[in-house]
Amino acid sequence: MAPEPATLGGAALTAGAASSATATAAIGCAHCGLAVPAGLVVADAAEQFCCAGCRTARAVLLGAGLERFYQLADGEVRPARTTGRRYVELDDPAFAAVHVRHDADGLARTSLLLEGVHCAACVWLTERTPTAVPGVVELRLDMGRARADVTWDPAVVPLSRIAGFLDSLGYPVHAYRGADREAVRRREDRAALVRLAVAGAAAGNVMLLAAALYAGMFTDMAASDVRYFRWASMLVTVPAAGWAALPLFRSAIGAIRTRSAHLDVPLALGIAVGLGWGAANTIRGTGEIYFDSIAMLVFLLLVARLVQARQQRRAAGAAELLVALTPGTARRLDGDGAAGAEVLVSSLVAGDRVEVRAGDTVPVDGRVVVGTSSIDLGLLTGESRPVGVTVGDPVHAGTVNLGARLEVMATATGEATRIGRIVRMVEDQARRRAPIVRFADRVAAYLVIGALVLAAVVIAAWAAVDPARGVENAMALLIVTCPCAFGLATPMTFAFAIGRAARRGILVKGGDALERLSRPGLLMLDKTGTLTEGAQRVVAWHGDAAAQPLVAALEAHSAHPLARALVADLAGDADVATAALDVTDVHETTGGGIVGTVGGHAVVVGSARFAWTQIGDLGSRVRDVDALAEAGVTPVVVCVDGRAVAVAGLADPPRPDARATIARLRAAGWAIGVLSGDDPRVVARVARELGVDAARCHGGVSPEGKLAAVRDALVDGPVVMVGDGVNDAAALAAATCGIAVHGSAEASASVADVVITARDGQGGLAPVADTILGARTTLGVVRRNFGISLVYNLVGASLAVTGLVHPLVAALMMPVSSLTVVGSAAWSRAFAPRSAPRSRS
Repeated sequence: MAPEPATLGGAALTAGAASSATATAAIGCAHCGLAVPAGLVVADAAEQFCCAGCRTARAVLLGAGLERFYQLADGEVRPARTTGRRYVELDDPAFAAVHVRHDADGLARTSLLLEGVHCAACVWLTERTPTAVPGVVELRLDMGRARADVTWDPAVVPLSRIAGFLDSLGYPVHAYRGADREAVRRREDRAALVRLAVAGAAAGNVMLLAAALYAGMFTDMAASDVRYFRWASMLVTVPAAGWAALPLFRSAIGAIRTRSAHLDVPLALGIAVGLGWGAANTIRGTGEIYFDSIAMLVFLLLVARLVQARQQRRAAGAAELLVALTPGTARRLDGDGAAGAEVLVSSLVAGDRVEVRAGDTVPVDGRVVVGTSSIDLGLLTGESRPVGVTVGDPVHAGTVNLGARLEVMATATGEATRIGRIVRMVEDQARRRAPIVRFADRVAAYLVIGALVLAAVVIAAWAAVDPARGVENAMALLIVTCPCAFGLATPMTFAFAIGRAARRGILVKGGDALERLSRPGLLMLDKTGTLTEGAQRVVAWHGDAAAQPLVAALEAHSAHPLARALVADLAGDADVATAALDVTDVHETTGGGIVGTVGGHAVVVGSARFAWTQIGDLGSRVRDVDALAEAGVTPVVVCVDGRAVAVAGLADPPRPDARATIARLRAAGWAIGVLSGDDPRVVARVARELGVDAARCHGGVSPEGKLAAVRDALVDGPVVMVGDGVNDAAALAAATCGIAVHGSAEASASVADVVITARDGQGGLAPVADTILGARTTLGVVRRNFGISLVYNLVGASLAVTGLVHPLVAALMMPVSSLTVVGSAAWSRAFAPRSAPRSRS
């Protein structure tokens, strides 16, 4: 709509007169290559930087002779996030007692968690720390866990200096509080590797002995040599493979005691029968000995289970990072508020007062008792906008204090904090067994029983023909039909999908949630922040454009959300409030509007009712007000010198990707509806703009109304509810599946089946669609793995019963099937990053 001429009472004003901007050619940051904002360009400087962190990191790199980092990074350098912290808490004896290990030679060792690690260049750079910091003996970085294992001489350099150096490179440091858990895992891995090594050595030697025996079949080997090789095979296999397979035997015995058909029962039975029958034949000096088959089976089983355990651990590791990124120490205050010492967070209790300075991460859940500031909730909720807090307001561990010093009284610490509860909820509920998992367990149990019964039938059927052949075929049957692959098909697929989703900021509380999301139905959406941007914008302007700078200048004196929107959209690039126009006599009426004198003009900005009380008749602007209100847009009347000159229309506009995302969901079979507490006209406007069926869109709905709407819709099929507020909690709990989006209230996050923190930088509907489509892909992979497992078992059983599969071949086939299922789950594209190419699986 074309604006009217830009004149006000004979005074020549233009919308652009209050602002001017000088175009500056884009200059790349010398460290990360991003464009340097015009305000940070330093005239005549040889190098320009986009932020102070990049300037510091560049100086440290050049000073330490580590310029090769830029070559290795190959253009993937990110802006350096340096905090400038001194890390004195790392030198505290209390920290050392918990996290530092001392060697006999006087060296100290610890593990640190580094932020910002993302490529091989980061590994190269951090591992060059010993060349730049005297006293550091070694630093090794595990890029997957972002864990730096540091060895240093505390007599030469304190740990705080090492941490400060890493911070200056752009890798903020945190205490790695998974050390005890890592130690347990390392012991378990070491024991598994020892068993694997013993089984591998036994398998290799027995295969050599078997090769000699097989060769002797064609060269008339002497009977004494045959006995020697057979006895040697038994003496190698029985103790070595028997010891390596002890975990299988223990599991099988436990299953028998509890009368459950566990997957390890046929495996343990097959191995035991093979060892016993082979030993008997060795002693008798006749018949097959099977030791090569048994040794290879045990070795391949241990390989498959080691791979499976590590993949499951990797899939579960994403949630641990959330807890690790909360601070390990805090500044505890004395009872009178005086500064106290740095203490471990684990030593804090409810009621303690802690000091949180600007830039610090909040160490506990609590309430502000002194100070006013703003808090970055990004780690906890994914919300990008800071939230103001003052005395009495709650704050949560893991959030960052951006503004001023705060004193916080702790209400919860450690795992009792909100972030601790969320992570524990994800970890605990990730073990919830989905219906399809329980189905798979039942089928696997039937397969185990069927394999045992069929093995007995095979022995009986072959008894009259060739008893030895019957035992061999039964043993091959027990080995090849172990339903390990079937049992792994579902939990491994869910584990990979949930872990991959967590790394994208989508916290799925269990495989059952993915199963429920995979069935199309009705998707009920909250409007604000999901379909829309969640912030007011000026979407229409009826009247004199010359009034825009006056409105922006006046509204700059208000903190109202509509005022901020008017300033952001009408002020342009200049600070009109302080640089261009003189603003005086400002008076704001809550719920009405604001008045003042701007550049010599009497200006009124506010609702139509407020403007009428100030100047009386609004003239032709009444029609503009009515038209905008009918369209679901908030009208704001602008009056200058006693005359209504314009009406601004403000609305929360739809997200640019909302229409395309809705089309994706419709193509997947979902119907779309809207449940919102906003004015019905606003909801209708958004529905029209996005092409959503008006019959399924409801505005002005109370929390009880949302609950009733979800329950009514459940009669017709699955309902997925998406919300973020306390008023959505009941509907989220009642729905087939509830999804809490970024910035959600704790009540919503607690009852939802999926919590989206939008860690990849995108909010709105796109992560919701990715969650739903990722769930569908995951269930497709589960069905594919079921098919692989069933086909394998049918084919393997048929070949074993007819004697076409030797136990050695069965030993090779069994772990290959399990690894195929694991590989199928790992290669799934469910919840892959958006930039990655998508496929059906």
